[in-house]
Amino acid sequence: MMTKIKLCGNFRVDDADLLNQVQPDMAGIILATGHRRTVNLMTALKIRERLDEHIPLYGVFMNQNIADVLTLFTSGLIQGVQLHGDESELEVTILREKNVPVIQVVKPEQALAPTTADYLLLDHGTGSGEPFDWEIVPPKPLRRTPIILAGGLTPINLQEAITQAQPEWVDISSGDEVSGIKDLAKMQKLVDIAHHNPN
Repeated sequence: MMTKIKLCGNFRVDDADLLNQVQPDMAGIILATGHRRTVNLMTALKIRERLDEHIPLYGVFMNQNIADVLTLFTSGLIQGVQLHGDESELEVTILREKNVPVIQVVKPEQALAPTTADYLLLDHGTGSGEPFDWEIVPPKPLRRTPIILAGGLTPINLQEAITQAQPEWVDISSGDEVSGIKDLAKMQKLVDIAHHNPN
C-alpha cells in the first residue's frame, strides 16, 4: 500500500483541471466561512463538475450545522467531510450513521483518541501551515484509526515527514502553491513522493 495524498484548499474552478492531471487520492475544498481559500456553493459545484469522478471531494467544515453538512453530502457535491472545529463525537457518529466518511482534525497528541471517524488528521493549529515534531506521532501498531499527517508539508520536507511519522495519508494545502495559487509542478511532485512510499 502506498502513502495516499489529499490536496486541499482548492478554491478556483481551474484547480480541478490541475487535480485531474496529478490524480491525488482525495481533494478538498473549504466550506467553512472566513478563510482565504473558502469557496461558495457555486464554485464548489463547478469544481465538482470539472473534477475527475474518481477523485473524492471532501468539504472542510468548522462548527457548522450537521444537518447542512449532511445535505451537501446527500446532494453529491462532496463525498466526505473534514471537521476542523470543536465538533463532538456525537456529531461524528451522526455523520457516520448516515454513511458519511469523516476526517476528524485533532492535535498530534490526540492521535490515539477513540473515535468513530474514518481518519484522524494531525495538525497542531487550525490550518497553520506549520510543521510539528513528527516524532510524536504514535507508531503504527498503536493506532486505532488511520492517520492523515498535515501542517506545513512541502515538496522539500514531505519525504522526511513520511519516513518519520509513517502516516497512512498526507494532506497538503499551502505546500502546493506558488504566490497563493495552486502550482501544477508542486502538486505533481507531492503526489509522486507520496505514491512512491509504501505504508
